[in-house]
Amino acid sequence: MVTRQSRWRSLLGLAPRDGSLSSPPAEPPSPGPSVPPSEPAAAAATPRASREVQLEEEVRALRADVARLEEALARERAARHRSEEEIRALADQDPLTGLASARRLNDRLAVAVIHAQRQRHKLAVVQVGLDRFAKVNERLGRSHGDDLLRSVALAIESTLRQGDTIARISGDTFTIVLPGIKRDEDVTVIADKLRLALRSPFSIGGHDLLVTASLGIALYPDDGPDTESLLQSATVSMRRAKEKGGDAWDVHAPRSRALAAERQAKESALRRALVQGELELWWQPVVECETGTIVSLESLLRWRRDQGVERAADFVSLADVSGLAVPLGQWTLRAACLQGRKWRDAGHQGLSVSVNVSARQLAHAALVKLVRRVLDETGLAPESLEIEVSEVELARAPELAIERLTELRRLGIRVALDDFGTGESRLAHLYRYPVDILKIDGSVVADAASNRDHEAVITAAVALARSRRLKIVAEGVETEAQRVHLVRWQCDRMQGNLCGPPSTAAETEGLLLRQRRAAGEANEPQPEAPRRLL
Repeated sequence: MVTRQSRWRSLLGLAPRDGSLSSPPAEPPSPGPSVPPSEPAAAAATPRASREVQLEEEVRALRADVARLEEALARERAARHRSEEEIRALADQDPLTGLASARRLNDRLAVAVIHAQRQRHKLAVVQVGLDRFAKVNERLGRSHGDDLLRSVALAIESTLRQGDTIARISGDTFTIVLPGIKRDEDVTVIADKLRLALRSPFSIGGHDLLVTASLGIALYPDDGPDTESLLQSATVSMRRAKEKGGDAWDVHAPRSRALAAERQAKESALRRALVQGELELWWQPVVECETGTIVSLESLLRWRRDQGVERAADFVSLADVSGLAVPLGQWTLRAACLQGRKWRDAGHQGLSVSVNVSARQLAHAALVKLVRRVLDETGLAPESLEIEVSEVELARAPELAIERLTELRRLGIRVALDDFGTGESRLAHLYRYPVDILKIDGSVVADAASNRDHEAVITAAVALARSRRLKIVAEGVETEAQRVHLVRWQCDRMQGNLCGPPSTAAETEGLLLRQRRAAGEANEPQPEAPRRLL
């Protein structure tokens, strides 16, 4: 049998290693004419050249096979890499909602626990379980149920901060990690925001679905030192919330549960107060800086309770997250317009009343219709009503706010930009916002005489307001010296304890009557003094 090595040596025209010839023995020359010496050499060269060409072709074929094998191997490696990436993505992401998976949630929760330990902060784990979700699948089908889960995921995600994590663990259960909790009661505010985010109907397949959820809250380190115990505590709390009938939340820690119960009791009391007439409006005058004439009265919401009168600042945040901001705003608007009409009928002509409007009220689609209806029902002239909006509130959704305020001004209502000079105040805002009155915050007015930066804010605001024909109101004026400075800076109006503290409607009525009497006495002709004869 001929070996592969001997075959290659034969193709190259080499002798075998044993010294034997690779070609068969030559036959004896046949008789005939003699051949020239050069002809046998040429004949021998021709087979050698053909063998070299054949060898080159075989080498090229082998190289082509190697290239094809390398390409196939590269494709296989790329496909394997894509598969590994898809596997990792599936492990880190919920395929239905796009939220984090359980594995990714555990990783982030473990990191959050480590940071909370180092920085001595609290963190919260919230389990959110949809109430009666199985009935949606039974009535509308699995595909509609999946669409609802995707919509719920977006609604919940929109309420969270940038550093929070939300994941879908299984079915209709979502888990949220909230790092950086400063106070235990903060989680109750977050829980109410989550419930509020689900209150609007979800349009799924032509059906408007109302969704409620049960929330269980666990706090680190009160409810567990590690991820497993925190998740378990949150699950137990969620089950307790479901046992209450759903659309509720429960906190695992006893102390936090007590705070939550207190807050829920206050929310229920505020709802009763809205119905039973425990709310009232107090009033603070806005006067001309030079003459002291009352030109406007700002309405301030108060809650009269057994333990005393509570200011709006003490319960407005509760109203905002519990869904009471819009009903309270409607009540305030109507009560202010009714009182304003009474004062106008009593002869206090030229007097306007102002009402504060929050960002949530501005976002309400029916705000302009509501204002128009209240004005028609109470009979108050539109020019006697002012709407006050904080600059901070406007900054949350400026384009929508500009649209709403423009519509309100078309009704003939004046708009005031409140708390100017705080936060990210920019004078350029005066060109964007459709306002008639600029109210400079009391923190700027308080030390403007000694603080050049605050003085510059006031003088620049006054100059720019003059160019736009706006009225300027300085808030928080406490002393006569401040009033003198405001007159020097050409500020139009002022508000504060120097002009009068917030008072009830009856006390304010007395103040208006005293001003009217004083104005009447000033306008009466004085008797001419008798001449003395020298």
